[in-house]
Amino acid sequence: MCTIIKDPSIIIKCSNPMNQNAVESITCMAVESNAKAWPIRMIWFYPNKLKQTRDEFMPSKQLQLTLSNTLNYFTILAGRGTEDENGNVTVHLNNEGVLYTDAHCPDQSLDYFIQRTDDEEFDYEHINSSDLDVLIPNDFTGPLTSIQVTRLQCDSVVISIVVCHCLMDAQSSAHFITSWAAGGTPKNLPMMDKSFILFSTEEQQQHAPLTRPANCVFTRDLIPSPETVLVRAGFSERVISRVYHFSADELKNIKAAAMKDLPSAVDYISTYDALYAHMVLVIAQATQKSFVDNDKIKILQSLNGRTRFAASYSPETLYYFGSFAFWLFDTWTADEPPTLPSLAKWIHEMHAKQTIQSLKYYNAYLTSGDGKIGKNQVDADIINHDFHCASWRKVNMLGGNFGGGDNYPIYSGPTKQVFPQYFAMMDSHKRDESVNILLALRESDYTRLLEQKMIHKYR
Repeated sequence: MCTIIKDPSIIIKCSNPMNQNAVESITCMAVESNAKAWPIRMIWFYPNKLKQTRDEFMPSKQLQLTLSNTLNYFTILAGRGTEDENGNVTVHLNNEGVLYTDAHCPDQSLDYFIQRTDDEEFDYEHINSSDLDVLIPNDFTGPLTSIQVTRLQCDSVVISIVVCHCLMDAQSSAHFITSWAAGGTPKNLPMMDKSFILFSTEEQQQHAPLTRPANCVFTRDLIPSPETVLVRAGFSERVISRVYHFSADELKNIKAAAMKDLPSAVDYISTYDALYAHMVLVIAQATQKSFVDNDKIKILQSLNGRTRFAASYSPETLYYFGSFAFWLFDTWTADEPPTLPSLAKWIHEMHAKQTIQSLKYYNAYLTSGDGKIGKNQVDADIINHDFHCASWRKVNMLGGNFGGGDNYPIYSGPTKQVFPQYFAMMDSHKRDESVNILLALRESDYTRLLEQKMIHKYR
């Protein structure tokens, strides 16, 4: 068991908010407002390698001071939200502050949460079951951001951030925490202008009427039902969550296998494409799913990063601070089950054919017709039937160095991972190309996973 004792939460505001008089509010684009039901819950573990005292290692007063200074550049996090009759979210930059909670764990050290074996893998049960964050209201009646700093028995520190998904995604959260760790001033200023992803009035008229984009997981034409939800909660069987580690060499082997026998026209398969395809085949085998049944399997993926899509518009948009919650999907309709090369190629093509124009269309579609955001329904079931990977690789999630030296986090990922089959792909170390996969499976499926020994067949 783990005891978490929390101090009363306080509000921390911007010490000197920039441009507060120039911009009073920011209205989220449709794809951001559409994500308000799924809060971001992230966690970072900082080991006290030098065995410093709590007054020396990431002291609370210093964290609060630098947080206040950092919020000057990320004023949207300290604002308050409202929602109009169509579900569009507006954040008012009124500097009412973020919720901040100091906590301590008197009876457990870092290795209670991250019990790494020789292969760097560990069970997620103690992270899932511990009270390591403070939730925010989901009805915009309070703070949009909550931060908890938990000091462990060994004086290592755990930082958790809970944020409305309208405000930021994984790349934006990395931008924020690295800026906070650096003392408050971002290396690259956040850009919050959304115009680069919005249709102009003329473009909107040219494309009218808007129909569902080919790879948009949302549809505005379905009546809400239990069969059309992103995550269908409620399952009786025990769920086992675990971090699986893939070394750089193992990933090279997976990628080489994914490139085997591909036609010469396919000139590139990424590590992400290959590992995602491998994990789909592994999970399908463990969960006894067939790709050739009448009930066709869907593959979902997040739009990975902004490098290609945003920077093609202007370099400044690479540091866009917001939520690129463009979730893509496609249905495997071939008569034959996929192989690793065919599935990796298919996943790659789904992502590669997106352009800045297709993203503008996707965003506009989410408010087409009557304009109501709540009309969008997810056409997938990722915990019982379909597959979804959220990739947080190569966005510098492990780049927040509090205090200098080698004080980087040893792990960053979701604060909770309790839904089976869905998985996250993350960098496992700052200085190499290895990857962590955080996967939850029902106990019977987990048992088959161990018996089949497929997950590390390329090790």
